[in-house]
Amino acid sequence: MIARKFEDISLDDLAQLISNQVAENRTVEFKRELPKTNDNGRKEFLADVTSFANAQGGDILFGIDAPQGVAAQIQGIVVDDYDSELLRWDNILIDGVEPRLPGIKMRWVDCGDQGRVMLIRIPASTIAPHRITFKKSHRFFGRKSNGKYEMDTHELRDAFAGSEALPKRLQALHLDAVEAANRRELPVGLGEEPRVVLSLIPVGLFRESRSLDVTPENALAPHKPSGYMDAVRMIEGVLLHTNPTETGAVRSYAMTHRQGRTDMVWTIGRIVHELGPNELKLVWPKRFEDGVLDAAISGASKLGQFAVEGPWLVFVTVTGIKDYVIRLSEEHGSEPAWRDEVTLPPLMIEHINRAALLPILRFFWLAFGEERPANPFGE
Repeated sequence: MIARKFEDISLDDLAQLISNQVAENRTVEFKRELPKTNDNGRKEFLADVTSFANAQGGDILFGIDAPQGVAAQIQGIVVDDYDSELLRWDNILIDGVEPRLPGIKMRWVDCGDQGRVMLIRIPASTIAPHRITFKKSHRFFGRKSNGKYEMDTHELRDAFAGSEALPKRLQALHLDAVEAANRRELPVGLGEEPRVVLSLIPVGLFRESRSLDVTPENALAPHKPSGYMDAVRMIEGVLLHTNPTETGAVRSYAMTHRQGRTDMVWTIGRIVHELGPNELKLVWPKRFEDGVLDAAISGASKLGQFAVEGPWLVFVTVTGIKDYVIRLSEEHGSEPAWRDEVTLPPLMIEHINRAALLPILRFFWLAFGEERPANPFGE
């Protein structure tokens, strides 16, 4: 796979493939021309794409001449309508593969007088294996360093078993982050205040072996740092945290894992004495929502600089909230939370934005027995 964010790949990146004589491998394949439009051409196209999805994912570049499998020249492709051509091959994928492939990206790279190169990025799939259904083919393809091959019965059995176990394996990474936050198994901790742990994990994490060059300069920053941040270099990655308070606790920290995922932890409430004669255990929904948007959107952006892309799994756990309430108005609050810890239903998202994260925001309010208002903060 080209080590660049998909949307940023340009003619210069293609030229480097040529100058560096990059060879085809398990995650990159070059094609001189577009596939033929006959049945055999379509089956070959579907086999190429599904072989990547059933393995580690990768990029296919149409318009690169690669004799003996080594990038030698930008051949370029010229068609009458580039948008229609992308749509045609996208429809072929939709109609010819089962189950439907998630997260496929397709675009043209402008190469000037040489025409364009069609780039397809296929993520490793969490619902693999995918089979070709075009013309009742019913074939499954995997991938090795020298190209695709048809999977045998034993490989298919392993692929189905691995696909069923994958969601639990990914969730276990999040629960490890929750445990570390609760037990203070990291160099910093957040004290006893209510807090949130958000893990952002690409669905292809276990299919794509990575060791990112994470530094304090390119690691994910904690939510709302108060001017000062400190970094801790660890075996797992880099942890950035806010300035410790007088008690030694921090308000937020973020961990960028070399494996290609992030965790962010931040506080969302405290015991308040200044609003009346009795103490109030308050949680602020806006602090929760702002943190979720920051952790997920900034996390995806940071990982994107290492060419780590979605689809994403977003896991969120809220902990330390028993007997805390949401203040709904000056006079009213929610019922106290009856659980100390709640893990919200996970989300799988292809493109992270506020609208995609809205279900998580709704689930949070339900932990306090409230429906989330349509516009809770009058924004």
